[in-house]
This record gives sequence, structure tokens and C-alpha cells, in this order.
Amino acid sequence: MNSILKVKNLKKSYQDKVIFEKISFDLHENQIISILGPSGIGKTTLLNVISGIDKEFDGSINLNSKTHHSKENFAFSQSKDLLIPWKNVIDNAVFSLELSGVKKEKSYPVAKKLMSDFFLKGSELKYPHQLSKGMRQRVSLIRSFLTGRPILLLDEPFSPLDSITRDDLQDWLIDILKKHNKSVVLVTHDIDEALKISNKLIILNGEPAKIVDEIDINKKTNHNKLKVKIRSLLKRNE
Repeated sequence: MNSILKVKNLKKSYQDKVIFEKISFDLHENQIISILGPSGIGKTTLLNVISGIDKEFDGSINLNSKTHHSKENFAFSQSKDLLIPWKNVIDNAVFSLELSGVKKEKSYPVAKKLMSDFFLKGSELKYPHQLSKGMRQRVSLIRSFLTGRPILLLDEPFSPLDSITRDDLQDWLIDILKKHNKSVVLVTHDIDEALKISNKLIILNGEPAKIVDEIDINKKTNHNKLKVKIRSLLKRNE
């Protein structure tokens, strides 16, 4: 399996405080990695560094064997959907392309093709206030997909949702990622979500935060047994 992203020996400090250090991992094509760790340990900060939003760090980030310092290589989706209230679904979906200078004559047809996959067909002209939370999150995700960037960074995308909607969207996300061949780094607090969606888990803990374990997930993985181990790793050093 080809490695498309190599993170090596990342260290991030804020003033005199080291947030995390010695962070190294590879992301392969069509792989989904979940990063788990206690609240406030620096998971979102790590995504900001990887994405290129935060450029002040030590270590290296290589994309397809090239040193990377650009957020243009990543699509970033957060827990807050950040939809624009006065734009309808399709205009929100193509907003990132619009900012990049892509005309609607080109972006609309591409967005319309994805609407069925994202269960938004027939809702293209609705506004954010007319949508359920699950629909709003799918609009946010379609915006990320439309950028065409090879790596998707997800920062707790389903945390604001109720458990039933969250479970449905997790199933949908697994299918959509397979269909569109995306590689993903997901930050989550939810152990069940990480086990359900991911091929690999990275567990962070400590102060400063470090990788305390990396766990490959497959069909033979005993989820109940693994959850006990993960909870133990997350409690350590608290």
C-alpha cells in the first residue's frame, strides 16, 4: 500500500509549553486513521499543523514524497458545519471552489452529480435553517469533497449530532469514502466511532502528548476487548 502522507517527529510548542512531540505516522491510499486522546491534549492542534493552517512546528510533513507546507493539499471539515445562512445547499457546496475562482458553470454540474451520493438530491435550493443537523453536516462534507484534494481531515464531524443520526452518518461515511477513494485522518473522542470507521487507531496521551499506541483494525478485531485496552491507554497519565 502506497504512503501518501508521512508525518515524522512532529513537535508543537506554544510559548514555553510543548503541546505534543515525537509524533510520527504514515497515511496510505484509501486508509482511514482515527486519532484518539483525552480532551485538550492537542488533537485539533495536530490537525491544524498537518493541514498547513499552523506552520509553526518542528519535524516534517511529506505528501507524496514532497515536503509539504500548504493547506491546499487537504480538505478540512470541522464539527461546526460553517454553512453560510444566506446561501442555499448547492451554493454552500461549491463555496470553496468559488473562492478558488471556479465559475458556477463548471462547479454546479460537478456538485449536482454528488448530491445523490450525499442524500441531498431535491434539497439543492434549501437554505441551512431548513435542514436537519445531519443534512447540514453532509453539505459541509460535500464542500470538502468538491475541492478534489487527496486527503480529508475530519475534526469530530459528528459530535454535535444525536446518537441515531451520528450512527447513520457513520455508516454513510464509510460507504462514501470507499466509493470516492479518499484517505482520511479523523479526530474523535468516540471509541466506538473510531473502531467502526477506521483501519488504524493512533492513541495520544501524556504531557506533552505523544503516541502511546498504534492499533490496526480489521474484520477479525475483537472490538469489546480492544475498547478495554483503549480506555486504559486514555486514562494513563490523567
